[in-house]
Amino acid sequence: MNKVFRRVALLGVASVISGVLVGGVLGRIVMRISALAAGPEMVGRLTENGNRIGEFTIGGTLALIVFVGVFSGVAGSVAVVGSDPWLKWLGPVQGIGFAVVVLAATGGQGPFNSVDFLILDPPALNVAMFIGLHFAFGLTVSSIYWLANRRLPPAQDREQVEYLVVTSLGTIALLLVIALFTVPSFSGSETDFGFLTIILVMVASTGVRQASSFLETIPDWLTRTATITGYGSLALLVAIGLSRQIAQIQTIL
Repeated sequence: MNKVFRRVALLGVASVISGVLVGGVLGRIVMRISALAAGPEMVGRLTENGNRIGEFTIGGTLALIVFVGVFSGVAGSVAVVGSDPWLKWLGPVQGIGFAVVVLAATGGQGPFNSVDFLILDPPALNVAMFIGLHFAFGLTVSSIYWLANRRLPPAQDREQVEYLVVTSLGTIALLLVIALFTVPSFSGSETDFGFLTIILVMVASTGVRQASSFLETIPDWLTRTATITGYGSLALLVAIGLSRQIAQIQTIL
């Protein structure tokens, strides 16, 4: 049991840290590159979220790092932890798998529908940097987990409350993801209950799979069913999410 909670906790923390580093710090650098590539004639124009192109302030940077970074990390932790058992076969390149899943999951929010991708040139550069951020996130999660797993003591036989507490905070992350797909005023996009259902099935399958490793009361048929629905929902998530992303990119390019 402690091994499961330890891995989930470390992956969750790694996701939040990665969100701050990639979504916040690296995201700010990407925005700077995008503004420079757009040319001086675009400076001062408003983006879809109300920010001015080319305007970089300390307050704005801190807000991006803290709010956008933490927000993306917490939301991303659901995709990372939820897909973890079904991506373990990737071994040392599991971070790439995390990146693909997170990129596919954002397809449900239609990120490339933003007018910013239409007004900022060159669009190919902005699309490439957006995709690159997702791969940077996945690889950073994997790297931080690897470092933490090596430096922190292994799971003990005694109950380790710290890992249980961090794991329980995943409920907040799950509620955040549910709000993203069901509350338009919160996410800025339309509701998508079908896509959310796929994510929830994957997360529930992961929960059953992980719990079966330390709870003997879970019947074998339920574990086998969870394995099928886990791999199936992951494949469906990637297929639908990436197809949406590709369709949106085609309209931009």
